[in-house]
Amino acid sequence: MIIQKTSDLKKINLIPLGDLSTELQLNVRNVRNEKEIRRWMYTDHIIGLNEHLDWINQIRNDKQKMVFVIMNEGVEILGIVSLNRVDTLHKSTDWAYYLTKSARGGLGSAIEYSFINFIFDKLDIQKLNCEVVAGNDAVIKLHKKFLFEEEGFRRSNIIKEGKRIGVHFLGLTKEDWDAGKEDLFEKYKNIFDKFSIAIQWNEANLADKKHPIDEIEAARARNNLNWMNILRLVLELSPEHGKALVKDIRDIDKEVSDLTDKLISLE
Repeated sequence: MIIQKTSDLKKINLIPLGDLSTELQLNVRNVRNEKEIRRWMYTDHIIGLNEHLDWINQIRNDKQKMVFVIMNEGVEILGIVSLNRVDTLHKSTDWAYYLTKSARGGLGSAIEYSFINFIFDKLDIQKLNCEVVAGNDAVIKLHKKFLFEEEGFRRSNIIKEGKRIGVHFLGLTKEDWDAGKEDLFEKYKNIFDKFSIAIQWNEANLADKKHPIDEIEAARARNNLNWMNILRLVLELSPEHGKALVKDIRDIDKEVSDLTDKLISLE
């Protein structure tokens, strides 16, 4: 019998996006923009910095979304696992993941097995769903290997490269997973044994952990709504004064923009 040394294992960490440094959060965009990854996303354009920052903010503020960044020991970003529409009432969620091209070769199977266990055992989910763009046969095959069943096909559902294409819907129940996961482990044990996968998850701190900057951002967003409502009232009750106020806002915004340009140009 051959016993694999612990040092031979490839150590992989799945870390919540919000737990990473700002620099690493920004570096996730490089993986999201890889051509082969964008090819199978619903949108395939190059993601700009502002769009990426908006995505990060959405994840911070949406309790129905969770994103884990897949990393190796050298703090290299290998991919992303995301959960969307986490429904605590019906105990269901949608998931997706992708890996950078250099990280493939067995890691996808190991991630799929480990994260499905995590979803069902730690998150108290009982139904796991996913959507796969038509033509991505390798991913459909992989999901089916891990007991997903195809539950439908929505034809002509999205636009890719100017053409309408369909989307496959697959699903897995906790009951089916519990019944088959041991056989799966034995079947693919040689692959799983190449990796040591750790999913960082602190359930107790999840709801309460929020950076002060995030709290300031949320408060400013609420107050911005108040300002817009005031402006709306002024325009309705006194259009003449309202237009003057809008002009002042525009002029001050331009002043701020000019000052920002000056700041950027400083060496």
